[in-house]
Amino acid sequence: MSSDGRDATGAGGGYRIVIAGAGYAGLHVALRLAARLDSRHPEVQLTLVDKNDYHQVLTELPRVAGGSRTAEDVRVPLKDVLDRRVRFVRTAITGFDIAGWRLLTEADALPYDRLVLALGSRPNDFGIPGLAERALTLWSVDDARRVLAAVDAQVAAAVNATDPEEQRRLLTVVIGGAGATGVELAGELAEELPELARRHDLPTEYCRVVIVEATPAILAGSSPGLIDRASKILADLGVEVRTNAAIARATEDGFVLKNGETIRGGVFVWAGGVKAPDIIAGSGLQVGHNGRIKVDQFLRALDHPEIFVAGDLASVTDPETGRALPPTAQIALEEGETVATNLLAELEGKELEPFRFQNKGYVISVGPRSGVADVAGRTIGGRIAHALKDAIEWEYRQSVKHLRGWSPL
Repeated sequence: MSSDGRDATGAGGGYRIVIAGAGYAGLHVALRLAARLDSRHPEVQLTLVDKNDYHQVLTELPRVAGGSRTAEDVRVPLKDVLDRRVRFVRTAITGFDIAGWRLLTEADALPYDRLVLALGSRPNDFGIPGLAERALTLWSVDDARRVLAAVDAQVAAAVNATDPEEQRRLLTVVIGGAGATGVELAGELAEELPELARRHDLPTEYCRVVIVEATPAILAGSSPGLIDRASKILADLGVEVRTNAAIARATEDGFVLKNGETIRGGVFVWAGGVKAPDIIAGSGLQVGHNGRIKVDQFLRALDHPEIFVAGDLASVTDPETGRALPPTAQIALEEGETVATNLLAELEGKELEPFRFQNKGYVISVGPRSGVADVAGRTIGGRIAHALKDAIEWEYRQSVKHLRGWSPL
């Protein structure tokens, strides 16, 4: 008997676990559950639902946008990693029938005994006028390809321009937001843009990459040592960092700051934060900051113990800071692990495990050859940090492709 009173065999003769979303958290739940379920639980029907038939390695999107990775490099086909125990349904999720315990999709309604919501997030424009129309985003492989195509198009336009000032504008990329995505993208483009200009006999000194950040520092929440190292690497790459520079609106001319200054450019990318998908607003579930679903200590939606939430969608409070944990891949994987453990615990009548985040460190690349990292209380930078980022990405790929949900270090 489960905690909500439903028998573990479910109403239809099986125990139906439906996982919505094949991102870091959702895929990890599916892989870990499939690896742990054995002949003792033949009644469990495990279903994974996503609109794409591939998993996106989102931490590598800046490299796709910078041209150092291909789209195929960061798309993992689900057919190559899912256990035969997992039924995959490719369809878009359209809503929820919470009272009827059904997930609504374009294909059909999927009844469940347990639902795992791991729908990720989407870019948050904070209601800045014109931003959605003016700037590109970087939240999918297709987004990354659009950024790269836009940079290529502006370089081609600069070749045909005769006015040096117009060429400088066309060869300027402006990035809104100095979190990990914005910093990594800036580092990639600071190397790639001059190389593109050189190939087209354009003056490389015309190339410019600008980061616009509303807060006082880049990589908010990171250690001072890591911020200092990352800032130095960006400066060495020629990236212009503008902090305390909130965007008031976006126009055809560029990003207009609250101080009235306009930063002009050829390509504008918004990497300034994320929020829950629109579909959550009408779900009836309790939501918190940026529309993320509030959960209890076991990662169950408040007042709905039949629904677990993991990844960017879960609003989990850090007991040390009192703030919601940030939407990172590392946290999503750990939440996925806890959800898988608790789903199995319910099946076996065991106590649930509270979620406790174990911070394994923080690593980002800054350009194709350098990076910064906070690991085991130490801050490192340069090629070693970049190699560490590469190693983590490789290890993650092995965990999903070959080891069926083994948790990467």
